[in-house]
Amino acid sequence: MPTPREKPLQELLAFVSYRAVYGDRSVRISQITDDSREVQPGALFVAVPGTRTDGHHYIGTAIAKGAVAVVGQRADLRLPAHIPYVLVAESRRALAELACAFYDFPTKKLYTVGVTGTNGKTSVSVLSATVLGESALSTTVHNALEHESPYTTPKAVEIQRRAWEAVQLGQKHFVLEVSAHALSQERVHGIDFDVAIFTNLTHDHLDYYRTMDEYLRAKRKLFENLRADARAIINGDDPYAQEFIAATRAQIWTYGLNPEHDLWADQIELSPTGSRFLAYTPLGVTPVETSFPGQFYVYNILAAIGVGIERGLDLDTITARIKSVKHIEGRCERYRTRNGVFVWIDFAHSPDSLEKMLRMLKGFYPRVISVFGCGGESDPSKRPIMGEISGRLADYTIITSDNPKSEDPYEIARQIEAGIRALEAPYEVLVARPEAIVRALELARPGDCVLIAGKGHERTQIFSDHELAFNDKEFLRQLGII
Repeated sequence: MPTPREKPLQELLAFVSYRAVYGDRSVRISQITDDSREVQPGALFVAVPGTRTDGHHYIGTAIAKGAVAVVGQRADLRLPAHIPYVLVAESRRALAELACAFYDFPTKKLYTVGVTGTNGKTSVSVLSATVLGESALSTTVHNALEHESPYTTPKAVEIQRRAWEAVQLGQKHFVLEVSAHALSQERVHGIDFDVAIFTNLTHDHLDYYRTMDEYLRAKRKLFENLRADARAIINGDDPYAQEFIAATRAQIWTYGLNPEHDLWADQIELSPTGSRFLAYTPLGVTPVETSFPGQFYVYNILAAIGVGIERGLDLDTITARIKSVKHIEGRCERYRTRNGVFVWIDFAHSPDSLEKMLRMLKGFYPRVISVFGCGGESDPSKRPIMGEISGRLADYTIITSDNPKSEDPYEIARQIEAGIRALEAPYEVLVARPEAIVRALELARPGDCVLIAGKGHERTQIFSDHELAFNDKEFLRQLGII
C-alpha cells in the first residue's frame, strides 16, 4: 500500500481553524498523530487533552522522537525555536481537519454511510456494506478482530487513513459505525457522509453523559452536519425519531412497522432460524428472507434496504445480498448442543438490547436461562435495571462478570443483583464467567435456551491488573459443547 505524499504544514493549515502559528510553516509533514508513542520522524504531533491524561505533557517526548511540528490549544507553551507551533481553540477538531487534509479528503471520493444509535449499529453496517458491495467497513467487530482496536469508531486519523486506503484499492463505498463518543470527541468531523442512519436511542453510556438529553445531543450531531442533498434514514418508531428529523436539513426517509413510513414491513414471520417479511419501499414491495431472527432485525434490514435504494440499486439485488449474509460475529449466534440445548451468544450489553433478546427467545423456547454481567468503568446506573430485566423475563439468571476493568467484579455483581432480588426470581451469582456458563448448561434441559450475553465477539476479559484471553464461543468449543 502506498503512503500519502509529504505535505508542507502551510498546505494543511489551509483547512484548519487556528488562532496563531509560531515558526516555519514550510516544514514538511509525513505523519499526523496524537499519540506520542506512534511518532515517527517528520510527524506533526497534535496535543489533545484527554479524560485521563493531557497530550500537552507529551510534547517533549514527541519532539525527541522526531516530531517536526506541534498543534495544541495551550497559549503558554514555549517550544524549541526550530519547532513550529500551531495554536488552536480545540485540538480534537484540528486533528480531524488535519487528517482530512493529509489524506486528501477520501470520503469525498467514497459513498460514505454512517450508522448511529444505541443498538444495532454493527448489524446495520454489515448489512448495508453487503448491499452496496465494494465496501470498506468499520464496525465494533471489525475494529476489534482485524485492527485490535477497542473503539466502536476509530480515532480521526485512523478513519481517514482507512478511507484513503479504500480509495487506493478502488473501493467505492465506506460504511462505519458512529458512536456518541466519536461525535462528542470530533472523530468524524470533516467526513463527507452521503447517508446517515439512526437505529434507536436507549439507556447507555450515562457514565460519560450525565443525562439522556446529553446523550441525545451527541447522537444528533451526525444529522445536524449532513449536507442538504444527503439522505437521513431514521427509525420512525423510536420515541426520539422526531428529534433527529428536526435536526437535519438532509432528505429524510423513515422506517418502521407501519404504513406511515417510507420503508416498512408487513406479514412478518419470525423463527429461531430467521425471518421473512414483505418490505414496502419507495421502489415498491419486495419479499425479504434473512437468516437473522427477531423483530429488531426486521428494523435493521429495512435500514439497509434504504441504503441500497438511495444508492440506486434494484430491489432484487438488494434482497439477494441481504439473504447472503449468514453470520455476524457475536450477534445472535445460535448453536445446538449434543444434548439438545440451544445456546445463543449476543453482544447485548445495554438494558434495551438484553430485553429484546430475552423477549425474542421467550417466544421460541419453553425455558430461557440468562448468563450476563456488566462492564466496569461504564454506566453503573444500568446494572440494577439489567438485573430486573433478566429476573422478569428469564426463567433463571446467572449473574457473572463481563470486563470489570479497575472495578471489583463482586461489587458489580451486587449492583446487578439489587435489581433482581426484589422480584423473588430464581438466580445465582457466579463471578467467574467460565463457571457461570458451565452452570447454565448443567441447569438446561433438552429444548431449553441459554443466552450468553454481553461480550459477543470479544476475545478477552479485562481486569484491573491483567487481560485474560476468553471468548464465549471458543470456550464452548473447548468444552466440546458445540
